[in-house]
Amino acid sequence: MNELINKVSGMVSGSMTFGTFFPTILFFTLLSLVVLPVTPYGSAFTQLVKNPYSWQNNGVIALVALCIILVLTVMLYQLNTALIRLYEGYPWEGSWIGEKWKKRRQRHFDLAGNMKERVANLAREVGLEKLEIDSGSLADVTDMAGDILDNEYPNKRELVLPTRLGNVIRAFETYTERRYGASQLALWSRLQAVIDPAYMEAINSAKTEFDFMLNSSFLSAVLAFLLLCAGLIWRHPRSYGLFQAWEFEVVLFTGVSHFLYLGAINRAAEWGLGVKSSFDLYRLALLKKLGYESVPADLMEERKMWDVISYHFAFPTDEIYPELPYKARRTSLSAEPVQTVVTFRRTVTVLDDDVVQVRVVISNTDPSGEDASAVTLQEETPPESTYVKDSAMVDGAPAVLLSSDPLKVEIGPLPYSEARTVVYQWKKQEENK
Repeated sequence: MNELINKVSGMVSGSMTFGTFFPTILFFTLLSLVVLPVTPYGSAFTQLVKNPYSWQNNGVIALVALCIILVLTVMLYQLNTALIRLYEGYPWEGSWIGEKWKKRRQRHFDLAGNMKERVANLAREVGLEKLEIDSGSLADVTDMAGDILDNEYPNKRELVLPTRLGNVIRAFETYTERRYGASQLALWSRLQAVIDPAYMEAINSAKTEFDFMLNSSFLSAVLAFLLLCAGLIWRHPRSYGLFQAWEFEVVLFTGVSHFLYLGAINRAAEWGLGVKSSFDLYRLALLKKLGYESVPADLMEERKMWDVISYHFAFPTDEIYPELPYKARRTSLSAEPVQTVVTFRRTVTVLDDDVVQVRVVISNTDPSGEDASAVTLQEETPPESTYVKDSAMVDGAPAVLLSSDPLKVEIGPLPYSEARTVVYQWKKQEENK
């Protein structure tokens, strides 16, 4: 029997072997030893499991058993995504029990958010009043609430699901949106191409452990259900007595199913940690692999870039969002909302041998007529030049500078069809004269 299992195990992938094949063997074994004896059927399979030599003496039954195990393994493997969604709560989210559980999870979400906000406000008041209170305990409560929100719930209340497992998975599915403004669903398949193989193997290993726990939980629940049906049909308490072994075994399998479900939640958190870390470590490598040469200067700029890229991956034929340039432009604009289309015209005037004046006319030409709530102009510093202090003007008024190298000018709101004129000057460095 061991030799046969080893041969079959070598025929399938490692993830399929540990995550699906082993739970299926355990299911078939317990089905043969516990459920079938309650029924008048399947005694041949029961004897096959009890006596390992039967695999050699009864080849037909052994072949049938092997086929059943392989078919169940393949079916369970192919239904992995559907099974995960079932445990997350997607199929029954709109049912009565789904709505009830979802509202309960949303109350926990609100409680954690309110706790974090209230304790943070209390800590600020303690600091302002200089009270002799241990601020460390307040920080611990804030961190605890923050961990709950970041690791056990998605980034938005309306995305909360009815089950703990569903919310843990959604927490790391929405991590990239929360942190970088990027859609994990749109980028994950592409990110895998740049992840270090050893690191990807660790993520897959955590996913396999999760699959093992979840599949085992599901099959344990199936065993409990089958045993309950078999007991009520062939060993009904009215005829065979109230206390029977199969009744205890139904409770046992139900408890094991729940215990394995809790283990699946723990493994999902470990799997999610690997996925989140992969975006932290390899997202800029993915940006370069996609052909974008410009590197974001800060997190705000990076969020805007990923927002545009994710949108175009999700809706490749939609032209609402402006295209992101592959090469860094000397002069560029950023707008909020990011899909607002703003354009510019740039002219250069030489004032003398040392000073050059740049004039940029920025217009809101958005096709949908949307107003821009904020616009920022950025220009790279020309070689061997410096910005002339206080020379930047917006429509004749002194400009608000966010940075002088590179030059970043805050334009402010820009309603549809309106324009702003920005003027600033560059001067050659003294040592280069």
